[in-house]
Amino acid sequence: MGRDLGSIFHDLIVIKTKELQKCNQELTNENHSPIVQKALLAYKHELLECLEMYDHYLDNNKKNDRLNQEAPVI
Repeated sequence: MGRDLGSIFHDLIVIKTKELQKCNQELTNENHSPIVQKALLAYKHELLECLEMYDHYLDNNKKNDRLNQEAPVI
């Protein structure tokens, strides 16, 4: 069937990290107009927010997994 959300987020982290690297590379290019620079900065901000959200989800998921493992079985 489908994959679990954690593995999807791990894959998205890889993709978004590569996009962030490319974006940072483009930001160092001084040939872009100010409008393109602003668009790249906005895109970079969006990528960073996505990565933060994925990390937050994965951290919470790990905490929940630990709590579920430590919970006594009744």
